Amino acid sequence: MKKNILYLLVCAFLSGGIQTLQAQNKTAADKTDIEYELQFDDPYDINKMWLNFYPFYVDAFTTDFNVGFGAQVNYFWKNKFDFHAHARTTYARFSDFSKLSGTKNAAMKINDDTTRITLNKLNGYYYLELGATYHFKDEEATGESKIVVYTNRYSDRKWAASVPEYIKVASKVRKIMGIRAGGYYWSSSTNLGYALDKQGVNLISTTGNILQTNAQLYTNIKSAGAYTGFQLTRIRNVVVKPKKYDVATNDLIFSAYADIIYAPFVQVEDVAFQYKKVETSQILYNELYPVSNVKLKHLGFRLGMEGLFNRELSWTYGAELGFRPSLQSRGFYANIHVGFAFASKMQQKRQAYQVDPKGK
Repeated sequence: MKKNILYLLVCAFLSGGIQTLQAQNKTAADKTDIEYELQFDDPYDINKMWLNFYPFYVDAFTTDFNVGFGAQVNYFWKNKFDFHAHARTTYARFSDFSKLSGTKNAAMKINDDTTRITLNKLNGYYYLELGATYHFKDEEATGESKIVVYTNRYSDRKWAASVPEYIKVASKVRKIMGIRAGGYYWSSSTNLGYALDKQGVNLISTTGNILQTNAQLYTNIKSAGAYTGFQLTRIRNVVVKPKKYDVATNDLIFSAYADIIYAPFVQVEDVAFQYKKVETSQILYNELYPVSNVKLKHLGFRLGMEGLFNRELSWTYGAELGFRPSLQSRGFYANIHVGFAFASKMQQKRQAYQVDPKGK
């Protein structure tokens, strides 16, 4: 009997202690909680147009690795469509690796008496795209927004040395599902020798000579086609005022998409050489090597994402991964770009009131 009573007392003591610790922990946790006031929450009140400038992009394309700059326009029309137009190119020859390498190796000594010179004028890389997305589903739902909080009372050392603090608040989320379609065109130079080695193909000249493939055989390539796919967009546009912190915002417009790409036009330029004597530079003969036996890939796909912000001036970003229609075995690419954007609601109309000149 005494043992049972002792056992009950010990259990009661432990239970009380656990409850006390839980209460203390809850009180301590409550001290770190952040109170906030909701000031704005409307994912449909967004800008209509964004002018994006990309001072930096990387296009890790097996056809032509390149680095450069670009621009893009995004336009939302009546909650039913969003349009985009995109263009980019390299900074100069030094950031277009195929053109740089091909230019350096335009002349090649093939024996003691003869030099072979490439007559193909190599193109720089540039890319153009125009497309639109139709919103077949556009709905508002209750969700959650992650908002970074900041205060000017933070010391520079503390803010730089710590991970930004954030809160999660209940907010409206606009969910858009859409069908994408559009067209593209790009032009570039490329190392044809790599593709020929991979395909096990040799070039035969119009006179019947076989060109032994090598790693320094460059020419031009162009591609034009269309794409279609699916896009999923999430829009948050919430503003809160946390207690003891500055006003904080989550106004991200994030899109993810998947496309099938088809290019009826993929053109590789025939390879032309001029042969000269080493000592006198006397032209011996010219020779043309058609590329009709080179294998091409007309079908591709891509996965991509893009982030915009519903502000007059902000930064923007995007990335893609996939296979472009190009030379067979030379279509893989990965692209990233970052930049800044100017946005506008395109609302120039304002309400006007007539003033009575007599003061009536």
